[in-house]
Amino acid sequence: MRRVLVAVLVLVVAIGALAALAFRQGSPASLIARKGRLVAAELVPAGEDAISTMLQLTLRSSTGSAVTALVRVPRGPGPHPATVLLGGINRGRRVAAVRGLDAIARHAVIVSPDYPLTARHAAWKGWGVVTMPLRLRPAAFDTVADILLLLDYLESRQDVARARLFLVGSSLGAPAVAIAGAIDARPAAVIVLYGGGRLGELISHALAHPDQPAPLAPWPASLLGHAIALGLAPLAPERYVAGIAPRPFLMVNGADDSLVPRASVLALYEAAREPKELIWVQSEHVQPDEADLIHRLSGTIVSWLAARGLLPPSAPRAD
Repeated sequence: MRRVLVAVLVLVVAIGALAALAFRQGSPASLIARKGRLVAAELVPAGEDAISTMLQLTLRSSTGSAVTALVRVPRGPGPHPATVLLGGINRGRRVAAVRGLDAIARHAVIVSPDYPLTARHAAWKGWGVVTMPLRLRPAAFDTVADILLLLDYLESRQDVARARLFLVGSSLGAPAVAIAGAIDARPAAVIVLYGGGRLGELISHALAHPDQPAPLAPWPASLLGHAIALGLAPLAPERYVAGIAPRPFLMVNGADDSLVPRASVLALYEAAREPKELIWVQSEHVQPDEADLIHRLSGTIVSWLAARGLLPPSAPRAD
């Protein structure tokens, strides 16, 4: 009996120590330290369109890490508003050049990073089911740190208006920008598209979604989804999002989104403080090839930002 009590005590102490470590890693000070200091920025021309110039960007941090991204710069003189924009994991930096973003790109510098961990469906097969969640944790922390480093980069540009920085995150990028915007006071606004809270339920639901290449049955999806969420602790966006206030926070979600449950959307929105706004649009989960929907979302974002003085008053309004 005594051995059992000792074993239980050791287990409780170990769990407590791991929990303390997890929450320390998720503190604002720890995430900012993970970012390090911007020591180099390398730009390579990557083409242009009618309204902007594209550049491939590589940032190097004092921590030794590197961030690759795509920068889209409006034509015409600055200083311009600027945004760090994150889409889904499959798109990475290429989201900056997605058709339909012209309403934003006409007025703001856009920088979109690659994710620290690429999405490969084969990575979830066999032992990958065990090892992939372990790799997701550092990648999630690195994603938040990368956003902060990209803000450093935008601040270093002479053509950027520092008082008009904002964050936009869609799908997987949504929780990352909610966390980054809460721990860093520089973004004047944070916009979350097709995102939500309660990561355990959200990930479980996504793993079982029929549109997945290999959807899981409900019970293994729930088990794996909650295990991943536990591994990501404490990076639950609803734990941080209140820190965005008093800066404005916007959520835009699809009324017919089968990938992000309404309960997850409301959990994140209710955790945020005023000023906040939730806009429902008639759509499924947004995809990078849906130019018309992205154009409509961009118009909504531009209208909302212009009303708050973060984009020029002449910026086109949503229809």
